[in-house]
Amino acid sequence: MQVNWLPDWRAETLAREWQIRRQTQPTRRVVNSPIAPLSSRLWEQLVRAAGVGADTRWAELTRTARHQLGQQLLRTELPINGKSLNRDEFVTCGGVRLAEVNFKTMESRLCPGLFFAGELLDVDGLTGGFNLQAAWTTGWIAGRALAGKSERD
Repeated sequence: MQVNWLPDWRAETLAREWQIRRQTQPTRRVVNSPIAPLSSRLWEQLVRAAGVGADTRWAELTRTARHQLGQQLLRTELPINGKSLNRDEFVTCGGVRLAEVNFKTMESRLCPGLFFAGELLDVDGLTGGFNLQAAWTTGWIAGRALAGKSERD
């Protein structure tokens, strides 16, 4: 499988971006300067996959390294060897902290009127039954709260 992390960008756009960064941020480490909209964690992994060292600065980035980084951004190769077993599949961790949610309504304790459900919440579990049930249940609770019904109706 091939992934383009920046679908609106072309190789020429990246070449201009590299030149701008070499001129405006020569001493800044490449790994610490992600391109929006990429998250810093994804950027870090793509930089590493391109073979760029953690201490490499923009002024030191070679033509070959710039090319490799561009390839990672526009054409990341991910081999697929078939479907994995259920025990190997997990939901993404992270999300809204559970302490910040009223479980009777799924409303934010920090921002009244904002409701959460499913994988927006910091709930981890095996894919399949657990996370699907969590999504359906929290969605149902939030929907009823938004409709103005109590949990006993």
